[in-house]
Amino acid sequence: MAGFVLLTLLVGLLGFSFVETSTRQLLEAEARIDAEQWTKDISRQIADLKNIAAGSAPSPATAAYLRDTRHLGRVVSFRIYNAQGILKLRSDDFGKAPAGSHTINTIDREVSPAMDNGAPLTIIQKSGARGGPEYFATTILPVMDEFRYVGWLVVDVDQSGRRALFVSMTTKISLVVGLLLIVASAFGFWYRTKQRANIERTIDTISRHDQLTGLINKSSFLKEVDDRMAADPTPGLQASLILFEASNLASLSQAHGAEADEFFLRATAERLGAACGDTSLLGVAGHNAFALFMGGVTDPMEVLASVKQLVGQLGEPVNWRDEQLSLHIHAGIALSSSDGANAAALMHSAELALHSAQEQGTPGYGFFNPEIAKDTRRRVAVQRAVSAAAASQAFRLDFQPVYSIRTGELNGFEALIRLHDQDLGAVSPAEFIPVAEQLGLINAIGAWCLQEACRVASQWPPHLMVAVNLSPFQFFGGSLIGDVRHALNLYQYPAYRLEVEITEGTLLHDSELVLGQLRVLRDLGVAVALDDFGTGYSSLSYLWKFPFSKIKIDRSFVQALEEAHSAKGILRSIVKLGHGLGLTVTAEGIETGKQLGTLRDIGCDLAQGYLLDRPARVADLAAIIMRNFANGLSRRSRDAASSVPPASKSAA
Repeated sequence: MAGFVLLTLLVGLLGFSFVETSTRQLLEAEARIDAEQWTKDISRQIADLKNIAAGSAPSPATAAYLRDTRHLGRVVSFRIYNAQGILKLRSDDFGKAPAGSHTINTIDREVSPAMDNGAPLTIIQKSGARGGPEYFATTILPVMDEFRYVGWLVVDVDQSGRRALFVSMTTKISLVVGLLLIVASAFGFWYRTKQRANIERTIDTISRHDQLTGLINKSSFLKEVDDRMAADPTPGLQASLILFEASNLASLSQAHGAEADEFFLRATAERLGAACGDTSLLGVAGHNAFALFMGGVTDPMEVLASVKQLVGQLGEPVNWRDEQLSLHIHAGIALSSSDGANAAALMHSAELALHSAQEQGTPGYGFFNPEIAKDTRRRVAVQRAVSAAAASQAFRLDFQPVYSIRTGELNGFEALIRLHDQDLGAVSPAEFIPVAEQLGLINAIGAWCLQEACRVASQWPPHLMVAVNLSPFQFFGGSLIGDVRHALNLYQYPAYRLEVEITEGTLLHDSELVLGQLRVLRDLGVAVALDDFGTGYSSLSYLWKFPFSKIKIDRSFVQALEEAHSAKGILRSIVKLGHGLGLTVTAEGIETGKQLGTLRDIGCDLAQGYLLDRPARVADLAAIIMRNFANGLSRRSRDAASSVPPASKSAA
């Protein structure tokens, strides 16, 4: 406010100064014009002006005119000087010249500009003489005889009345202008304050509300819930927080465009608003989620009935461009009496209840359940960990050695993806791979695995292979072939040293699409193995549809060797089948010497398992490779020594 007052005063002073300066300049200009006009009129009336300047006495007519002139108008006095500046004639009643008027000494200084161009010179002066004018204009007019100066006519014209008029006018204009400036400044300050208040209200509205639906956003909703819970401590009453989410909105948006997405969200918000009472609080909890807070609840079954009715209403078909479309709505319910004492806790419990309801598949609803919530929290945490690891490429590949059963030599390694989270610790691939598939991250993760496996394997001896497991979703993403080529080219890794493993489940959906991509990989030189062989119903049918390079016997058959006598016969049949088709046969999950011996007896080619080696970090692979190389040298030396005939040994 003080700044505004100071600014207003400054504007007023500037306005007054401007008006005063402009008026003074106008006054001086008018005074000069007036004085010069009087001087010219006098010079025209005095016919013998030249003679008077030369020293002659004025004629009777001139004398009469001069006597009359001194009483006319505003002429204070007049004087006539000769060419040398000597006074020759002045008005009879002039007496002593007014203070500031020109004398013979000052004339010489003042007339010099007029002498240069022959033009009149007017000077504005103030007089301090008693009885004289306070403000007058002195005009000096050269007296010419053809082109020769013969004298000077000096006339003093009173401008006091004009000055008083201009001063009065200046004061009035200054007051009016100053007042207008003050009013304008005050209006500007008021308007600016009003505009700022409107902008602040608009910003507050935008920051608190969802722009699409007009409902309050999540942060505002939680704050309002906390306020309502704190203001209603009535014993026996409880509150409920319900989350509604449309599970199929993404698919509808993909099929019908972004306009359909916005249309359904607005329609859902309108239906909820119409169905909920004035005492309820409705807000947006996410892109396709809405939150409803209901206070004063006495019976949880009433809440359940209301939610059931709302889910049904929200799922009713909506007319979208002459087509009836429906949303699949799920709801999660949390109660303040058991599921949370504040808004954040209630929201979290409702989210867990919503996830639980969504896992049922069909549209539904459910209360928060601590036991189910424990599993849900785990899944949510794993989802978070997978998303974070995918964004920062924080996964790790360990490598499990694969050995030749017959010779014991190292054949290569199988790359196994690992995830370690700061909060969860080690997370099993059996847990996080399905999550990655659900989140749509498996293609990016699979591409990284291919690149990392080729990078690490490019540092191994050239006879060692690396095997990488593929998810079924990688075949349906459309980028698998490009990802394999990119990984091979990136590290100049030979295609024949890369093996990809798929399970029978990969072939269950659109097997022709999968087999077509496998053929492309085989044409590149990449080996293809059928993993977990024997666990499905159609494994044999796939073996003749596509020429796999290898089959891997499922670990359940290997473990059965310890328990079932028929397991050995089944394994022998699988090995013979594989060899009959020209395939390499690998057994995995070997944990005992008996299992290894049996597999060796029935002719299995390759083996891997904890008995032989556990999955190792990249830093430990060099030691495994060197150890196997040293063992191979010793074994070959013993074999060579044992193959020398006795006679040769004696000769040696």
